[in-house]
Amino acid sequence: MQPHHLYIHVPFCRLVCAYCDFVTVGGHARDIPRYVDALLAELAVRPAPGDLRTVYFGGGTPSLLTAAQVERVLGGALDRWTGAAVEEITLEANPSERETPDWVGLRAAGVTRLSLGVQSLNDTDLKTLARGHTAREARDAYAAARRAGFENVSIDLIYGIPGQSLDDWRMGLLAALELGPEHISCYALQLALAPDEWAAPPRRGALRWRTRVVERQDEALASDQYRLAEEVIGAAGYGHYELSSWALPGRASRHNSAYWARRPYTGIGAGAHSYDGAAERSWNLRDLDAYLRAAETGERPVADLETLDEPTRAFEAIALGLRRIEGLSQRGFAAEFGEDPIERFPDQVADGRARLLLEVAGDQLRLTPHGRLYASDASLPFLPPADAARQVELPA
Repeated sequence: MQPHHLYIHVPFCRLVCAYCDFVTVGGHARDIPRYVDALLAELAVRPAPGDLRTVYFGGGTPSLLTAAQVERVLGGALDRWTGAAVEEITLEANPSERETPDWVGLRAAGVTRLSLGVQSLNDTDLKTLARGHTAREARDAYAAARRAGFENVSIDLIYGIPGQSLDDWRMGLLAALELGPEHISCYALQLALAPDEWAAPPRRGALRWRTRVVERQDEALASDQYRLAEEVIGAAGYGHYELSSWALPGRASRHNSAYWARRPYTGIGAGAHSYDGAAERSWNLRDLDAYLRAAETGERPVADLETLDEPTRAFEAIALGLRRIEGLSQRGFAAEFGEDPIERFPDQVADGRARLLLEVAGDQLRLTPHGRLYASDASLPFLPPADAARQVELPA
């Protein structure tokens, strides 16, 4: 049977970060038990195709769930997929003392991989980001997870933070590597505030976020920081396998790799997306109350769905393929779409090569090291003309 993947969205957060554009709600901890029941109700009315291979609890802050609640949801999924052959169960967690998870309980519940939202090991950076933890708390959480028996830990880091120098970023990378995680993800800071949450900037080059001032990102510095991440993390023995992701041998995220390979997955929870691996994508209601009401009445809480036409599927194959450092297989593309990408998009490929964004290496069409700094610029020319005016949402 075809491998299948399950994403479970947990929208609850103690603090909602300015850079997060996922479906999140703050101050609704009282709704968590009801939400867990709703997840199980949604599972009961969802199809369960293929062999379940990975489960990913994302958010939000999934570590706000108790170990018993995580175990209930996992039990519901494994009961639903009778042919489950699960290889990886990931849970995102915040390293804050105010919301310390039961690490031992989570491991006993079946979680095999943690993704810690460290973001920085510099307290100045964490204050700028308005994170709810300190660098010491992040280190303590990492150590506690190791003591609980977790042998596969990923940490997230953010660069392009206002006030963060290239040397600051280098020191942060080295501090993260000193911990010894199996996986590191590095993301450029992108503020996700709605325009009505901004006030008139008090000086040029700044945004006011609530009562605080946040400097705009220095894009040239962020590019240098990305190049430095490639150099420093690579030198430590981690393989760069996706634009934002590095892993020790055998520790690449199997769940996220399924997204980039356009494998079928089911998403449950508020705002979660699902894809059948062929042409249909759907997404759930984003509003928490609406999602809860639908799930509790036995309905599938789907907000809408779309059938992807062939040009859109071809674009997504290229855009997601280029996210992978190894690139897009020309033979694989030709097997699905009837011709290889260079034959189908000669002008776009030629332009990308002339701008030093794309290169061909054997069977692979891939981004150059320079192109990895401008991945969107390299992918957008392949967008079908009818879709050029609308945003195409792809897995992160």
